[in-house]
Amino acid sequence: MTAPSHPGDGWSLGLQDAVSVVIGASEGIGAAIAVGLVKAGALVIAAGRDPQRMGATVEQAQAAGGQVHVHPVDVRDPDAVTTFSRAVLHQHGAPRVLVNSMGGSLIKDLLDVDVEEWDDLHHTHLRGTFLTCTAFAPAMAEQGYGKIVNLSSTAAYLINPGRSVYSVAKAGLNQLTAALALEWGPQGIRVNGLAPSTTRTPRAEGALAREPGREASLVERTPLRRIATPEDMVGPALFLASPMSDFVTGHTLLVDGGWTISR
Repeated sequence: MTAPSHPGDGWSLGLQDAVSVVIGASEGIGAAIAVGLVKAGALVIAAGRDPQRMGATVEQAQAAGGQVHVHPVDVRDPDAVTTFSRAVLHQHGAPRVLVNSMGGSLIKDLLDVDVEEWDDLHHTHLRGTFLTCTAFAPAMAEQGYGKIVNLSSTAAYLINPGRSVYSVAKAGLNQLTAALALEWGPQGIRVNGLAPSTTRTPRAEGALAREPGREASLVERTPLRRIATPEDMVGPALFLASPMSDFVTGHTLLVDGGWTISR
């Protein structure tokens, strides 16, 4: 039997009509996961700072025979997160799935990082995830079920020069994922993470172009001998979002082609 060409195509994942919120769905990994959830039959709310950038995500969802509902939200702003979560709960009810795929990185030596840059990155990845999770958790707890998937990174485990601030934020995110899983498990909420290696998102492509030789070194170190694509994250994300992983919580899954085991 030939496997479906895309995760969700022809697979029964128990996500039909599941209200699913994907934050950071305008491009890259978040967009791919949003479309993957649509293909699995979910009702997807795609959110991000700039709804105008959601066009490609909407088009892909429509091409797959589904649709996404687009909402603006800046996760750095607590009031914006509150407004967003109330709108989702009012219009669609409690979500069964929440995916936090916030973008943003920083390549700079620590001595050159100013406090505004530090705060912006941590407010996006760490505080932003805390705000979205706590905004939707009460409704998930009330229905007795929820799946939260937080996008981490291999940078949480292995630090490269100039990427320390990002690594610290993602390491904190891993601990937040574990802490939420511990506290919310009794209410039926599973909280897990995905940790991709370098992935061919528009942002990463720009960084690779500015660093000659980096792509070749990444490929050489990766046992599967290529850089990840956003689509590589869809299957693992759908697994963590679906009932197939109902006894998995507090875990951050490395999706890195073996990069972290290579020395």
